[in-house]
Amino acid sequence: MATTTRRAKSGRVNKSAWIRALPHSMPAKEVVDKAKAEGIKLSIAQVYTTRSSAKKAGKRAPGGVRRGRPPAAASGGNDQLLFRRLVLSIGLPKAEAYLNELRRSVGL
Repeated sequence: MATTTRRAKSGRVNKSAWIRALPHSMPAKEVVDKAKAEGIKLSIAQVYTTRSSAKKAGKRAPGGVRRGRPPAAASGGNDQLLFRRLVLSIGLPKAEAYLNELRRSVGL
């Protein structure tokens, strides 16, 4: 058995690691029976849950890189997003007029 499934000093085995070490093609009932023969108490639900979690973990992108849209901070920050939404809500001509007024007031 692999080193991750050995019993710790307390005499307990990591059940999840033990389940993951078995072939995924082995039916859950056989996994429970094999565990019982080795003195490990498992339920069929534990087998399904562990395998499901392992499958989800395997779908993550390599290197911890997440797929999909980047967070707001990585794409320019929340302030830029709020500014864009404001410009779209009041309209571009009105936003330009406000910006021109702001430039004049600060001497730009």
